[in-house]
Amino acid sequence: MKTALVILVLLLIFSLIAIVVLYRKLQKTGKITKKQRDLSEAGILASGLAHEIRNPLNSIKINVQLLQEDIEDAIDDEELKKDFSETISSITYEIGRLNGLMTNFLTYARPTQLQKEKFDLHDFLNEMIAFMKVEAEAKGIEVEYNSPEEEMLFNGDRQKLRQSLMNILKNAIQILGEGGKVKVNLKNMRDLYLIEIEDNGPGMTEEFLSQIFVAFSSQRKGGTGLGLSIAKKFIDAHGGGIKVESKVREGTKFTIILPANGERVLNEGEENEA
Repeated sequence: MKTALVILVLLLIFSLIAIVVLYRKLQKTGKITKKQRDLSEAGILASGLAHEIRNPLNSIKINVQLLQEDIEDAIDDEELKKDFSETISSITYEIGRLNGLMTNFLTYARPTQLQKEKFDLHDFLNEMIAFMKVEAEAKGIEVEYNSPEEEMLFNGDRQKLRQSLMNILKNAIQILGEGGKVKVNLKNMRDLYLIEIEDNGPGMTEEFLSQIFVAFSSQRKGGTGLGLSIAKKFIDAHGGGIKVESKVREGTKFTIILPANGERVLNEGEENEA
């Protein structure tokens, strides 16, 4: 069962990669052809397939857990019970990972629709970072937050901005080891807000940096390569951009640039799409 699910997901991923590659080639040529319409339909089909895969995953996970309880109650041999428990835990973990992959894929594939509202960025970041500190401190990682003591009203989609920033923060926390540090700075630059997320991790090579926002490209073992792609997609939808600076063995710095009114103020080429 697990093998079949993995094969199905891999086929879906390879299909998506082919779609993305073809779409980019068509974008570069500037040609509007029947292939692009077919590509759009293929993307919708892939999204539908991902949705159909994700739906039964939770049901499978629940039934596996119920099966675990029933069988463990019937097993008297402690060593056999331990082996069985480890096997079930492995299956449950893989199901959870596949479900997460499907969720990220659907988020990436769907058109972005913003539900805008005005909120204070300072309070928003303060709350989000307090939540992330729990995971970071459990790994021995320090998270520092600096912001001017002033109201910074932003007109945007609170949930999508939160997901974007959490994806970048999680990426840093997952890469860092004990003793690592992440600094988050919020700055007001006239009509722009800058959110800097800087870590003292292993950094990235120039080659990987150039692919950082490409879907399914991940430096971290076990990573889906969709977190940063989704972050960029949502930031772009707000009219903003992301600049990335990194040096091997020194760390990485993400600068998220947001227009206060949520309208695009950056020209093409001003942001680092690394």
